[in-house]
Amino acid sequence: MLGVFSSAIVSPPEELVAAGSRTPSPKISADALVKRFVDTNSSAVSVRVGDDSQVAFTHHNESMLLPR
Repeated sequence: MLGVFSSAIVSPPEELVAAGSRTPSPKISADALVKRFVDTNSSAVSVRVGDDSQVAFTHHNESMLLPR
């Protein structure tokens, strides 16, 4: 499961902000991140709610007897 939310909805954890500022790699956009998740998980479903949030999930490799 992947959830991407605007900072207008929730503030990011300081640990993630600090870790992200130490990497020289360019930041990936929310749209590109969700697209990458969906592209690499063929059974993924994604939902976008306005401009502020996106959620993507998959049940691939999930046990039918022990669902998450």
